[in-house]
Amino acid sequence: MRIIRAVHVSDLDNCVTLTDSVVGGDMVGFTEGGGEKAFASLGDIPKWHKMAIKDIKKGGGIYKYGAVVGIASDNIKAGECVHVHNMRSPEIGG
Repeated sequence: MRIIRAVHVSDLDNCVTLTDSVVGGDMVGFTEGGGEKAFASLGDIPKWHKMAIKDIKKGGGIYKYGAVVGIASDNIKAGECVHVHNMRSPEIGG
């Protein structure tokens, strides 16, 4: 099992940006609220993609760098890849 570091900027964020590719079962580590946290990846995710660190319900906002970057088009579990297959762009003005 490997531990991959991820970028987590704001405590509002419900996903992190991976600094390396992960395979299912790899641990993804990041800092949140001044402490270290880690989640297991539920599948393979390419470098620089997003991974959920909290469960996100369908229709919920996807937060990255403290801002909404998308809306979940399906339920997303912590540890899953967040990308075009399970998110859409926020509405104009969203």
